[in-house]
Amino acid sequence: MRDIVRRVAVGRRITGLALTALATTATVAALAPSAMAAGSVTIKTSFENSPISLNTSDAVGYALANSTGSSQTVTFTDTLPGGVTLDNPVGTTSTNGTGSCTLVSSNAAPGAASVTLTVTVPSESASGTVCTVSFSVVAANATGDATIADSYSGVSTASAVVPKTTVGSLIVLSNPSLTFTAPASGQSFYLGQVSDANFGCAATDAKDSIDSFFGTDDEGNQIQTGAPIDTVDPGAHTLEVDCYSAAGGGDVTQTVSYSVGSYKLSAIKEAKKTDFTSFKTLVPAGKLVAEVIYGKKVIGTKTVSATSRGTRSVTIKPTNAGKKLLAAVKGNSVAVKLQVSFRPQAIGTGDAEITPAGATVVTKNIKLPIAHAAKKSKKK
Repeated sequence: MRDIVRRVAVGRRITGLALTALATTATVAALAPSAMAAGSVTIKTSFENSPISLNTSDAVGYALANSTGSSQTVTFTDTLPGGVTLDNPVGTTSTNGTGSCTLVSSNAAPGAASVTLTVTVPSESASGTVCTVSFSVVAANATGDATIADSYSGVSTASAVVPKTTVGSLIVLSNPSLTFTAPASGQSFYLGQVSDANFGCAATDAKDSIDSFFGTDDEGNQIQTGAPIDTVDPGAHTLEVDCYSAAGGGDVTQTVSYSVGSYKLSAIKEAKKTDFTSFKTLVPAGKLVAEVIYGKKVIGTKTVSATSRGTRSVTIKPTNAGKKLLAAVKGNSVAVKLQVSFRPQAIGTGDAEITPAGATVVTKNIKLPIAHAAKKSKKK
């Protein structure tokens, strides 16, 4: 309804959104007939937006004017255009001009295809000052670019005045179409695997066009088609693609789930006669930091920078300080913790770059052999 002021951000339908005020006093006054006949009551239907898209919240408003010289109580039933029903919530809004209309009663109910109103309209001068009563509506059927109109019945006043009515009309567009090729729902990727998203959005109606379409993943990354998805954070992920139409405010949404594997440590070995620890791990490009921890002390560390995906063999030797700690331990072995932290290299470039949310840490408890210094034999 071009005559009633309410803008819905990018036209996206939000369930439960209350209808905001639909008109300023100046806009409401503009809805009245420019030359209203003396001694008349007029009712004019206006839809907030036309065209609109399927399942997109809109509004229907009734502009009322009275120049009979006395207050008039008007009753009427408006049957909405085919496929258009009152939204849930209905979101009743009353907007007054110089006078103050009173909504005596209404049978507006969510899902109803018609609404019956009784409104008391104060008498105003022939300038055509208007008050309005509005409701949220939603359309379930596309009209194929054809204009559809509402209709009035049971129009009457408590006096002998017969109100004049002007019907409203609108066009309902079909929603845009969304194609989602990659990633496939349930697809699995290895850590750091480069895989591009592939999706598209197109208008399905000649009167429509596409405003925007984009993807958003569970980490908050904005993913464009042709750009890499997040595979640098292990675990379960989702990618939601939203497609918005420009003309009718409709949108289509699709979400897929995929998973990214972590890295694992394999072939963990503790040398039998030394205090070395070694292991193997398959990693993509990134930085690996391995530590051997005794109590709260790091007794050995090793940093490895991987430039490409592959298996890395890592050996950790105790530092001099670590050797001193181990030398003070009685026995031939000690319980320590092997902790490996890996942060994958970011993938993509520029605005499409995705950086890992953090490093992935793997911890293993191992028994480390202690290499005690050989005791010197005493000469007799």
